[in-house]
Amino acid sequence: MFYFVKTPAFLRQLYAKAIWHVPTSGKEIFLTFDDGPVEGITDKALAILAEYDARATFFCVGQNVVRHPELFRRIKQSGHGIGNHSFSHVNGWDTQNETYFSNVRQAAEQIPSTLFRPPYGKIKRSQLTHLSAHYSVIMWDVLSGDFDPKTSVQEIIKNVITHVRPGSIIVMHDNAKCGHKMLAALPDILRQLKGNGYTFGVIPERKPD
Repeated sequence: MFYFVKTPAFLRQLYAKAIWHVPTSGKEIFLTFDDGPVEGITDKALAILAEYDARATFFCVGQNVVRHPELFRRIKQSGHGIGNHSFSHVNGWDTQNETYFSNVRQAAEQIPSTLFRPPYGKIKRSQLTHLSAHYSVIMWDVLSGDFDPKTSVQEIIKNVITHVRPGSIIVMHDNAKCGHKMLAALPDILRQLKGNGYTFGVIPERKPD
């Protein structure tokens, strides 16, 4: 499985309407979790984040919010941010634009947020242009690699610690497929980053036009 742990400049330029990092004056970084909420994964992630007094932004799948409304409420009540990750985790590259936009709108009925992250990071530029009029489309500059079956817990930790910079947006996953590996890596990631002087922020909602 090929992917860039650190997002290269040419991708940021190609999808310039998306947000790849958050400007910050200090050593603040932005942990994000995709695909939840999922019982047995998201709740454990919330407990670990609370232990380290860290905040994050959860990009939620609409149908999972419908399945686990109380867990979704816990994310918000715990001081974390939320974002739209489509209703059924659709791949923008393989989906007609109107179908894609409809899926995002369906998720928006459950997820009151002006943040959107495309599932798999796969979005056509025409889709990005349309959605950017309504959302801050949030990408990332550091992939933990927790979704890769060949990546070990120690490699996930190294991927994050080695590549993070002030303002970095880091992607992890609170889904059933790879969430247990994420949970194994998260405490060490938080401990090392805090030891390096980093704080953990919530990606700000889009300001009204």
